[in-house]
Amino acid sequence: MWKHMYLYGKRGHDMKTLIKNGIVILDGIKRLNNGAVMIEGGKITGIYKDYEGLEADSVIDVQNNYIIPGLLDTHTHGAMGYDFNKYSSKQELEIISDSLLDEGVTGFNASIVCESHHDTLNLLQMYEGNTPDNLIGVHLEGPYLNIKNKGVMKEEHLRLVNFDEFNQYISTCRKVNAMTIAPELPNALELINYASNHGYVMNVGHSSASAKEVKKAQAYGAKGITHLYNAMSQHLHRDPGVVTGAILSDLMCELIVDGFHIDKDVIRATYKAIGKERIILITDANPCKGLPDGQYHFSGKDIVIVGGHATVKETGRIAGSTLGLNEACANMMRYCDCSIDDAVLMAAVNPAKLYGLKQGKIEIGYQGDIVVIDKEFTILAVINRGIIKRNKFI
Repeated sequence: MWKHMYLYGKRGHDMKTLIKNGIVILDGIKRLNNGAVMIEGGKITGIYKDYEGLEADSVIDVQNNYIIPGLLDTHTHGAMGYDFNKYSSKQELEIISDSLLDEGVTGFNASIVCESHHDTLNLLQMYEGNTPDNLIGVHLEGPYLNIKNKGVMKEEHLRLVNFDEFNQYISTCRKVNAMTIAPELPNALELINYASNHGYVMNVGHSSASAKEVKKAQAYGAKGITHLYNAMSQHLHRDPGVVTGAILSDLMCELIVDGFHIDKDVIRATYKAIGKERIILITDANPCKGLPDGQYHFSGKDIVIVGGHATVKETGRIAGSTLGLNEACANMMRYCDCSIDDAVLMAAVNPAKLYGLKQGKIEIGYQGDIVVIDKEFTILAVINRGIIKRNKFI
């Protein structure tokens, strides 16, 4: 059960908080044993080996557990029954944002699936308004995707590349920061180049592209692969597709590590083939994450959740996950025999690097997002923008 700390006088970002007596995972490579981190003004202001005598408004003794940067889920579709495609109020987004703290996520993208152009514009107008601090940005998963690899996308809203549409999206909502696109579509490479040159993260996904086309997309400015293996052409020895291109490229690769979307042996092979430096752990969670097993609605389809696994009722196709990002980290450690440091690299450092964020590391001047975990990646405490949001140590 979570315990919350309330202090009279100082509030929120003004608090000076010391998290001490832990193994500090700084950046997925370097660590500091028996260290401490100071947060003040919503930023990391100190990293210490000798912390005796330091004063703070609040002190959390983590009892030799792990102090890590806040995790970043850059591909998720909602939670607790709230769908990013059905934005109706900031309060709903705040409920999602707060629920993600339970899994150590202090920053997330709102991924929205394909709608009509009109409906997408209306949705983006909502996101242009007031949104929670932890929202990194809006990821457009489409609409320029290959119908052969639609997944659970609404087929009637998949379409060819349209520069005027794209420009309307980015002018309507400054929070748009990423798009998933099939590079084999006409004019897709040109849009990838245009958008990348304007600072947008363009990811290859829902695609039948060949390996050569993936490499070409990278040359045009693509930065990543959306949920590697799922809804794309595969690694076939006479017909190399997106998966082969991902292996041969330098692109960052999203992975859904729930043991359901991708076989455990394939996850192990991927870790060995492309390495921790190019993997980004995501949840690709559907809006029903956090709800009990049952029948729900997502992307215009009835989905059934049994044992945490979500499928389309009519076809049995996978319909997103109900995975927590800390669970993905624990699974990755278990499947691949990798370290907590490696998991932090894949779930915090790498996504922050891809999106150009001063998050994802424990470094002076970085955002004051700290998570405390045990060796099983159980969340013990969360400090978000300098504010203690979860704390099992009091």
